[in-house]
Amino acid sequence: EDGDLVQLRFVYVDEVDCIGCTYCAGVARNTFFMEEEAGRARAFLQGGDDPEASASAIECCPVNCINYVDYENLEILEK
Repeated sequence: EDGDLVQLRFVYVDEVDCIGCTYCAGVARNTFFMEEEAGRARAFLQGGDDPEASASAIECCPVNCINYVDYENLEILEK
């Protein structure tokens, strides 16, 4: 091991359930953005904000469409 930190949890936004409230993008603006065409949130930079900001973004989602997933599941969900 070379001392690099390996990320074990990733954020995933279920864009089908997202209502476009913009809360997550306001709380963790380096991780989430609002996709203009669909008007829904998307995670664009994993680890872009500190873990507390990401956790706050997940907690403030009124429809609970943001979740932590492992890398294997993230790959499947992003297809």
